[in-house]
Amino acid sequence: MRPRFNSPLLTVLKNRNFRLLWYNGAISNTGELSELLVMGWLVLQLTGSPWQVALVGLSRTVSLFAFTLIAGAMGDQKDRRHIILASNATNIMVAAAVLLVLTMGDVQPWHLFLAAAVRGATRSFENTSRRALVFHIVGPASLVQAISLEHIGMSTGRILGPIAIGTLLQVTGTAVSSYSLLTGLYSIAFISVVLLKVAPTLSSLPRRPVLRSVGEGLKYAYSTPSIAGVLTASVVMNAMFQYHLFIPVVAQEHLGVGPGLMGLLAAADGMGFVFGALFIGLLGNKIRFHGRVFLAGCIGVTVFLLAFALSPWYILSFFLLVSLGTFQVGFSTMQSSILLMASPPNFHSRIFGAQGLAVGTGQFGNMEMGALASAFSITVALAANALVGMGLLLLIAIFMPALRRPIERVEEPTEDTPQPLVEGQEMTTEDQRPKPEGSV
Repeated sequence: MRPRFNSPLLTVLKNRNFRLLWYNGAISNTGELSELLVMGWLVLQLTGSPWQVALVGLSRTVSLFAFTLIAGAMGDQKDRRHIILASNATNIMVAAAVLLVLTMGDVQPWHLFLAAAVRGATRSFENTSRRALVFHIVGPASLVQAISLEHIGMSTGRILGPIAIGTLLQVTGTAVSSYSLLTGLYSIAFISVVLLKVAPTLSSLPRRPVLRSVGEGLKYAYSTPSIAGVLTASVVMNAMFQYHLFIPVVAQEHLGVGPGLMGLLAAADGMGFVFGALFIGLLGNKIRFHGRVFLAGCIGVTVFLLAFALSPWYILSFFLLVSLGTFQVGFSTMQSSILLMASPPNFHSRIFGAQGLAVGTGQFGNMEMGALASAFSITVALAANALVGMGLLLLIAIFMPALRRPIERVEEPTEDTPQPLVEGQEMTTEDQRPKPEGSV
């Protein structure tokens, strides 16, 4: 007997394709956040330098920044499932390569910088295709619930992954077991996409040159007030709030705890994220002012990050990060929802390419954070960034009023956008062939 789904939030899980994509996103995100944590820990043990830890984030950011627009253009022209498959396969190979180097006992910081750079490239392709594929599978009516469920799955991994990594590092004192776990996680994520059965998201019209397609996406993004507001706030959020990469530094140098408690601290915001995502998912289509929820989430993150920077006690720091994660879900969930609602389906991957560009631009804040932490302390760096970010976000809220109004939904696909199929329906060759004018 099939389970009954009475909650509007859980109704989305009836869709087998969404469930598989949900598993993939949760597991892949678990691996990425766990990998960043163990990379930061390894570099700190090898060099003792917060600046070198920042270079892990910088390597990932440069690669994400370089590939994201091309990834977005490809996502609107090629099969998004194949793009995610290729990205996941690359993640397996990179984790296995680092595992081999660790086993040989000759790991160097540059190995980790290179691995982070490749991970940034694969992330750019995953990001631009995944959310567009979610929209293709569930449609606009269930979009907020689907995005909330995605964040719940990812946040669960954001809790379990760092705790597992911290425990393994505490018990073994090396990263070999951690990278064995990462290789296994990326393999499971890959299998979930292999099992996905969804019609190819391909246009029947001639494809445009990549550069022209990129230009069209950027022009649409920054000429649409609500999308432009979201992207501007995304730059600020990613520039000012690169705290997660520096959790090993906070744990070791400020709070004086070992890898086990470091892993638990890194999982704290994920716990808050789950609470927030459940709340927003249950509200679903009752949310009218998506931009206001987005702005409230942004401002809430700045307040709790400032408090976290000033906290001298581990327990207080833990619960402040839980609260930060609860507000961060307003930023993350509404960011994706607004971008998808305010753009036509055939622009979705390119819009997420523009979002990736904003994220990549902001994440150069890793350099500034690492420099401040090296010159002063990690707490000074966190507090300064929180205050500057708070001021910039208030200016965005005042001078970009589109985020305070209801978001205009663009639900009608343009002529070169394929229609999503009902689950179980097969796309035949005849379905993919352009039809003459007047045909039904």
